[in-house]
Amino acid sequence: MSEEQYRAALDMAAKQLSYRALSTRMLRNKLLEKGHEEQAVDYAIAWLTERNLLDDAAYAESVVRGYARRGYGAGRIRQELARRGIDRETADAAMQSFSPDRAQLCALLDKRLHGDVSDRREVDKAVAALLRRGFAWSEIRDALALYGGSLPEEE
Repeated sequence: MSEEQYRAALDMAAKQLSYRALSTRMLRNKLLEKGHEEQAVDYAIAWLTERNLLDDAAYAESVVRGYARRGYGAGRIRQELARRGIDRETADAAMQSFSPDRAQLCALLDKRLHGDVSDRREVDKAVAALLRRGFAWSEIRDALALYGGSLPEEE
């Protein structure tokens, strides 16, 4: 491999990171898709990692903060971290700072229910929407109790 190929991979990696933060796996895939040799890609990733310009732990924490701020639960955030190529250990470390915001859950419920918890069908739809956003059943139940209602009993 020529020094030029290493430099080209490093330049492309720096260019990709200038657009937005990426995980190591995402950057690796982008560079390989652009036609760079695997050896040059490994060099670029090692060079960037050595200088703390590519840091999966910091990237994972950023993803957790962003998704938490937008109202997603732990399940959905973990799914997103895995999709972005963050390994389980790094994801677990990043999730340590996450705690579901009950006020945010209540706001999401209010957006769906508009203060009316008497209609079982609408409550079920709201619960399903929160489950899709990655919240645990226990968190949703607690939020419903705080919101002013509880789940109607099964008949």
